[in-house]
Amino acid sequence: MRRAWAAIVAVWATLAIVAGLAWTRPAPVQQVAQPATTTLVVKSQSGTKRFVVVGSTAATAPHATTQASPPPP
Repeated sequence: MRRAWAAIVAVWATLAIVAGLAWTRPAPVQQVAQPATTTLVVKSQSGTKRFVVVGSTAATAPHATTQASPPPP
């Protein structure tokens, strides 16, 4: 019976050490992508310039997926 109690105490002690190390480890810092807009300068036929804001590139930025992309045509 002593071996069973020793095994139980050893398992709980190991879990306590692992939990303590995990608790004291600093959280990883994640880089947050800043949303950026794309501005296009369009010249009209009369020679005037117009500025067109296309939108945020953060929503259309490529991201990691779990599936492979098909090859381009």
